[in-house]
Amino acid sequence: MYGIGILKGLGVTLRRFVETYTADLEWWGTKRTPETFAIRQGPQSKGLNTVEYPDEKTAVPERFRFIPFLVVNNFDEPYAPGHDWCTSCGICAKVCPPQCIWIVRGKDPNTGRPKPEPEAFYIDIDICMNCGYCSEYCPFDAIKMDHDYELASFDRTTNHIYDKKKLSKEVRYWQTIAPTTALEEAIMRGQWEHKDTLKVAKKAGIPMTEPVWENRGAAQHNPEIVKATQQAAAADAAPAPAAAPGAAAPAPQKISIDVESASVDQLANWSADESLPLEARAAAGVKLDGMIRDKEFKPTSTHRKAVSAVKKAAKAEDKTIEELASGFSLGEVTTTPAAPAAVSAAPASAQQPAAPAPAAGAVIDVEGAEPAQLAEWSADESLPLEARAAAAVKLDGMIREKTYKPSSTDRKALSAAKKAAKEADTSIEDAAQGFTPGGAVAAAPAQPAAAPAAPPPAAPAEAAPPAEGGGDLQTEIEAARELERKGKAKEIKLSSADRKRIAEAKKAAKEAGIDW
Repeated sequence: MYGIGILKGLGVTLRRFVETYTADLEWWGTKRTPETFAIRQGPQSKGLNTVEYPDEKTAVPERFRFIPFLVVNNFDEPYAPGHDWCTSCGICAKVCPPQCIWIVRGKDPNTGRPKPEPEAFYIDIDICMNCGYCSEYCPFDAIKMDHDYELASFDRTTNHIYDKKKLSKEVRYWQTIAPTTALEEAIMRGQWEHKDTLKVAKKAGIPMTEPVWENRGAAQHNPEIVKATQQAAAADAAPAPAAAPGAAAPAPQKISIDVESASVDQLANWSADESLPLEARAAAGVKLDGMIRDKEFKPTSTHRKAVSAVKKAAKAEDKTIEELASGFSLGEVTTTPAAPAAVSAAPASAQQPAAPAPAAGAVIDVEGAEPAQLAEWSADESLPLEARAAAAVKLDGMIREKTYKPSSTDRKALSAAKKAAKEADTSIEDAAQGFTPGGAVAAAPAQPAAAPAAPPPAAPAEAAPPAEGGGDLQTEIEAARELERKGKAKEIKLSSADRKRIAEAKKAAKEAGIDW
């Protein structure tokens, strides 16, 4: 108000003016050295500094923003050199205020399916406003803001639309220009690798790189390639199994592979047959996969597993089934027989007793059977899985169509059949297709029991369940009602056993026609 502020400002200017010359005396003879120049660019600087650009350049802060660039793996990485972090999701192009980003998503040349990587990536640097939204919104840390601001051109013909090749820079470049930010991002992710590899790496059993500064160059960003390399190395290092003395290896066979006229089941068998050449398996897999996609038939889990098996085998060779199938010619192929397994002699005392002969065949007619009989067949572990599955499919259909009122026994039998099918890596529908309705099946004999062990200590006897429809049933219902009342009144805290008891009592009361 009285000019005190102006005087203070002039005093600061005068002090900086004087310090300019005193600093020159302090750095006498070393003013232009890189070490001194770095200090003069920092907060310890004194006086008014003149930077002789372009011979000298002012240091930019770590969070300085200029034209974006794409992060890729280091070009000397052994597993995936130059692998794009960008998945071409398009978020950066959507949030860009001046709309200066264009992305073309990559496609598989054989299948035409989209791939999570950009085929082309363009940024018009004349339009870019350096806001940093693309870097902020990128979910994979694949686009960052550069520090290179010397982009002037000296003619009118220079193209200022940067393509993917010009935008791509190694991850070590980002770690060099922004070391603190790069480390913070790695700590937030939990590893140096970016997010899209974490799930794949966990399934493959590949550990992520610990986010400490010393491990910044040890990250591998393609766990699938790492897994394939590890499997190949383990296969090379594994010793060949020893054959039994005097056992001759089975002779190779020649079979004719005609994928054009083969049935879907034959294609599935060829696709899953590891003794066939991989090219022949791939040709059958491509044909079967195409028929599944075109919906020419209703595929089962066996068909899908066969296609998955040949795709997995091709992936281990770092190829696709389409690439392998292109090198296959229709005709005879030679199988690769498996090596004979070593036979170890066992003492006579260790031999197991022979299993008893199977019981006589029983006729399984699921169409004319009652629900109780279907439930019994579904739960009978001595029957073949196909017969149990056929009975379970019929029983499940009757329950879904509400043709009768199912009991808990019926539902448990259905669950048992489904569990058995799941353990066999199939479903009851697929397993039932191998069953002939009305055919006789033989019950599987039980395995001989081992020597009886010492009996365990007797558990405390539990009360037998009340007989349905008798006086004990009424007593149990009354007890369950009282238990439910106390639980609702919060007099006691109901356990899971209490809730189960109440539910069973309600069900028994409903079946007996007793009002709850």
